[in-house]
Amino acid sequence: MRQLRKIFLAVLLASIASSSYAQLANHDREAIAGEIAVALENYHRVFSTGTASEMADQIYAVPLLSVGASGNTTVWSTRKEVVNMLASLLVNLRQQGWYRSAMPSPKICVLGADAGFASGQFIRYREDGAEISRSGMAYIFQKKENGWRMTTFLAHDADLQLSC
Repeated sequence: MRQLRKIFLAVLLASIASSSYAQLANHDREAIAGEIAVALENYHRVFSTGTASEMADQIYAVPLLSVGASGNTTVWSTRKEVVNMLASLLVNLRQQGWYRSAMPSPKICVLGADAGFASGQFIRYREDGAEISRSGMAYIFQKKENGWRMTTFLAHDADLQLSC
């Protein structure tokens, strides 16, 4: 009898999961993609104008994960670690004459009702508009209690754009 209940429960959960996916597939994915696009715009605005503390509070989730193009992975497990990492990054960027960052033509992929990513060329600029650097980047966003937050950033080849 217990085995039968386990099988029934597994079938029920699989049915609910596939039903949720079908509902999402029929749902307006463009609206979710639009929310992710707004989160990406907010990310670039806050990153380019905010303090490390403001960035940690407004655009990132904790824990925060970074995956480098060579496969190296870093996890910041606390808000304090995220703020310290961002403060150090801002000092380094400002020493290079950095003014703002942008991803001009992102590819946005909806993974589910509460998750998606944006991928494309990430460009850092000086105030005069000159490029400092160009690289490939994907940002994974999740919808949290406090809105869309970046949970992972993933470096990739600058000429590569991830797709769904």
